[in-house]
Amino acid sequence: MVESLESFGDSPEMSVDPLAEIVTLLQPSASFSKLVEYAGRWRLNRDVEGKPVYFAVLEGGCRVIAAEQPPLVLRAGDFVLSPSANDQLIESIDAPPHGIEMLPTEIGPGRFRVGPASEPINLIMQVGLCSFASHDAALLVSLLPSMVVVRGEPRLAQLLHLVGDETRQSRPGRELVLERLLEVLLIEALRCGTDLASAPSVARGLSDERVGFECLWHRIECPRFLTI
Repeated sequence: MVESLESFGDSPEMSVDPLAEIVTLLQPSASFSKLVEYAGRWRLNRDVEGKPVYFAVLEGGCRVIAAEQPPLVLRAGDFVLSPSANDQLIESIDAPPHGIEMLPTEIGPGRFRVGPASEPINLIMQVGLCSFASHDAALLVSLLPSMVVVRGEPRLAQLLHLVGDETRQSRPGRELVLERLLEVLLIEALRCGTDLASAPSVARGLSDERVGFECLWHRIECPRFLTI
């Protein structure tokens, strides 16, 4: 005989974590991670064809301009995650005239520089690009915020450093370690930077106890029709 819904709700095994569910389904993997130095007055058009990009500001500051988003000023300690970045513009606080863009130059293994070599460095960032292996990645990404900004969370910078170090090495178990690190990184960024339960999305539905109970009734083949 089926117990009451209240008895199921008291079971820790039935609790649903929407962030963990979504991130696990996405199956993230790291494409690359690099340390970038920026000098002088510069502007960089980051066209990554909708791939997830994330970066942490280690020193200095910059301005980020993305489609349908107000300009965002970032300072040391800030972290940004864009699950589906497109035509993202990054520029120095004292930006050059419009129409002037630059490309990063590799100066060492995993290290790049943007701007004239003669100018002092005004920004250092750890930048990473990842991909989602899920066949339903486009649908799942649409359920997430277009940009997540986290300020003053050193744990994210530490996680990003670990991802970057693992990306550049060829240790045994590298892919598995990267997958787990990225899952933790994405969950940490999403729970620190946004409240998914307050925005209309599947995450909001999963965090609603009433919807969780309805899903539970379907799983145990309750002989009555339910609507949500």
